Amino acid sequence: MKTAIKTTWIAARRMALRFQMRCLLAHIDGCDECLACVRDPLLVMRIKVSRNISCRELAKVRAAYNATFAPGVRNVWRTA
Repeated sequence: MKTAIKTTWIAARRMALRFQMRCLLAHIDGCDECLACVRDPLLVMRIKVSRNISCRELAKVRAAYNATFAPGVRNVWRTA
């Protein structure tokens, strides 16, 4: 019973982390699309800052996701 609860908890945590990664990737892609349309330097700077923060947060979430796997199992990600 203890193993089943632990496995279920890890699976739920992985699912939540994958959802978080997908949301961050969508945000980063949205920032890229907005940069093509915006001409105001202040807004461009804000979008770039938001994108950089999201990229850092994505790296943290990916590290947390990889930590849920057994040692020796590694996922390779493309850069955002």
